[in-house]
Amino acid sequence: MWNLLSEARVRQLSVFWSALIIVGLFAASWIRVLPSIGIAGLFLTGVGYALRQRRIAQWQHWARWIPFTLVYLVHAATGLQHAGLADKALQQDLLLQLPFILLPVAFLLLPDWPAAYKRLLWLLLIGCCLVAAIGATINYLRHAAEIAQLYLQSKVMPTEPDHIRFSLLVSMAILAGVVLLFEGRLSFRWRQATLLSIVLLFLFQHLLAVRSGIVTLYAAGGLWLVWLGTQPGRWKAALTGAVLAAGVGVGCLLLFPTLQNKITNTRDDAEQWDSVRAANNFSVTARVYSYQVAWTVIRQHPLLGVSKIKLADAMAQQYSYRFPEIEPDRYVLPHNQFIYNLAAYGIIGLLLFTLGFYYPLLTGIRQHNMLVMLLYLIVSISFIVEYTLESNIGVIVGLFFILLAAAPTPPPRPSP
Repeated sequence: MWNLLSEARVRQLSVFWSALIIVGLFAASWIRVLPSIGIAGLFLTGVGYALRQRRIAQWQHWARWIPFTLVYLVHAATGLQHAGLADKALQQDLLLQLPFILLPVAFLLLPDWPAAYKRLLWLLLIGCCLVAAIGATINYLRHAAEIAQLYLQSKVMPTEPDHIRFSLLVSMAILAGVVLLFEGRLSFRWRQATLLSIVLLFLFQHLLAVRSGIVTLYAAGGLWLVWLGTQPGRWKAALTGAVLAAGVGVGCLLLFPTLQNKITNTRDDAEQWDSVRAANNFSVTARVYSYQVAWTVIRQHPLLGVSKIKLADAMAQQYSYRFPEIEPDRYVLPHNQFIYNLAAYGIIGLLLFTLGFYYPLLTGIRQHNMLVMLLYLIVSISFIVEYTLESNIGVIVGLFFILLAAAPTPPPRPSP
């Protein structure tokens, strides 16, 4: 039994469970529990390894992991303040947010991750994104006119997982692939395959035409190019990359009806902001009014909020009072993680969330871990336009890959 928990075997098991999490993100519609199995396996492997070694393997790196658990404590404390443990809504939320306990603790207990194992997992993410993108593209080509019309109705092509989370995964895969290429540790064939995959995913991100996906791609890509330009002798590569990205982006705008229609829809949507009734049919307009309703709730409960459990009811009450023109089935929660948290958990809860989620970023910055910074930027931009961490897939996307990028690797062996 203990042989299964040797350092070498635990590292292999960690890769297996992590691969299960990544694949599970794309297969959740068919095998819903697959990501949860991967998370549980990673956690139990870490606990078993810690018991065998009688030590906490990454205790010196606690600041990379432990602060994330504050996010779970915010959910638990505010939920218990407004309801008992018998409340089903609270039970569902505590279960949903459980990765904020299990994953950080798992990474704290597990040994260092060999660089080759981490590269394997990033390549798996790229491969899964590529397969899913090819599937979505084939479906688009079979129903091009019908799907293009959906973009004028504030809808997008079907994807797996849902288009918001998928667009974030595509941005993460592209930037992770770029980092792998510039590390120079891939074999020639893998470099070719990775480069081709990055190009195809870059094109697909424009075909998918999800606003948050495109913004995260260009923002993170811009940060990467700025950083690359500051490296000795690489400013030409950074300039070339910027020109190529801009050229391909313009080409996509001219060629992809989905992107053209998304821009048209966004422009038409923005013109409706002054019309309350338009919130029944336009997604961005609906979000604008959701922010106004949320701020009313925030002003009434500034310090501790109303809790996630009661947020929907509190907002529905304000919707009916302030904007009776909006139909009840069109009420939406604020599509902004920070405003959402402020309404649900108050100023105190938002401060604790910000401290817990972003404190590990300071370590990434001090260590010049560019991939951690890029992933944080992608997730943070998603926070501005979505309440990313309020769904099962969103929690995993927003947390797991940051933890993986921050995981320490063993020092290279000295040459004989």
